[in-house]
Amino acid sequence: MTTTLRVTIAGIFIFCFTIIAFRAIKVSVYHETRARNGILGDGFSDINVLSSAKYFLDSGFTQTKWLPVHDYYPAGKNTPQVYTHYPALPNILAGTYAKLFNTVNEPLLRLIPILLAVVFFFFIYFVLNQLLQQQTIALVGSSLLWMGCYFLNFADNLHQHLYGEFLKWIYFYLLYQYHRNESKSLPLIFWLFIIMMVQVNISFEQPVYLGILTVGFSIIYQKSIFTKTTLLGAIAVILGFALHLWQNALYFGGWQPAIDDFIKAYTFRTTGTEVEGYVKEAPFTLKDTWQIPFDWFNRMERYFVLPGWAILIISYWGIKWLKKYKPELLKISIAVFFASIAWSIFMPQHAFIHAFTNKHFSIWVGLMGGVSVYAYFQQLKLDFSTAGNITTKSFHILVILYATAMFVSQQVYEVWLKFALFYPAFGY
Repeated sequence: MTTTLRVTIAGIFIFCFTIIAFRAIKVSVYHETRARNGILGDGFSDINVLSSAKYFLDSGFTQTKWLPVHDYYPAGKNTPQVYTHYPALPNILAGTYAKLFNTVNEPLLRLIPILLAVVFFFFIYFVLNQLLQQQTIALVGSSLLWMGCYFLNFADNLHQHLYGEFLKWIYFYLLYQYHRNESKSLPLIFWLFIIMMVQVNISFEQPVYLGILTVGFSIIYQKSIFTKTTLLGAIAVILGFALHLWQNALYFGGWQPAIDDFIKAYTFRTTGTEVEGYVKEAPFTLKDTWQIPFDWFNRMERYFVLPGWAILIISYWGIKWLKKYKPELLKISIAVFFASIAWSIFMPQHAFIHAFTNKHFSIWVGLMGGVSVYAYFQQLKLDFSTAGNITTKSFHILVILYATAMFVSQQVYEVWLKFALFYPAFGY
């Protein structure tokens, strides 16, 4: 690695974690603003995690069979309730931090996730560089993630997003190494199995992503769907889900109530249909389903440094570059894209309602976005070095203006300044 590259990465690291530190200290989930909500985070889930941490600090873990408790903190807001519909591991971790520090002070509880995010920061670059074997492209791809909403707004997250994303990247890298180096297959497949089980108890989103990714790698490298990785991955998902269901069964006093409770949750999150125990929402309709593909790229405008429609346009040059220089990575990028959209198909109502589910595109943006920016820049130099081609140059100028405008308005202003360094000077 050259000195220039080291200095660049160090500068980006300092910049990013300055923003993250300001945000962790200044922006609380209890401010009734959108500073940690919607595309800018998952503040409502963070509130529930803090509530669980407070309950576990006061009453321990066993009273609720290690299940989270919502509306316990701050006291008097609503009637506290045990929450059975989502994996409990992030809440358990927050409860552990609360006991370790003997407090539910937000910035202090966010300290451990931030330290984990430091490792994640460098791991993103490591993975992309291992795949691409080109440091400049790896840096470009990493920067699209580091300096945008994706990384900055989840680096101090108390709920599932940071844990799930970091483990997703680890799983992706180990899966790649497994198929590239069969001599290490046994220890690698063991860790793939463990990560999949853990992911099920962090979030139901990630195992769907990882499942499609595992199938994709099996097709690419072994020309089969039924391989060791897919079969053991399926077993890991079943065991991981059984562990969560067992928690619920202990709490409800039997397996049937636990199964009924999960069926209601799945029905609600798939269709939006009102079921007992859920807040009434509009049903998820066919019209909403057709909006989801547009949401993928619309939300990227507010999630990554390079907006989604720009990535889609310049991926033409990225695909050409991969096809010429890294055909294996082109196949992998296709598998990653299908994994990225899998949650929208498996749980469409949840994906439609929650903008943060766009995080699933992270590896695809890092890989395809990094390559496409690099390849597109080469094309720009070629096109602007020749006379004429007014139409082509005008097209390039429009793409650049659009990407720049979205970057400045959605990342620089919203993520860096409004809801971080200068919060709340620009309003809520």
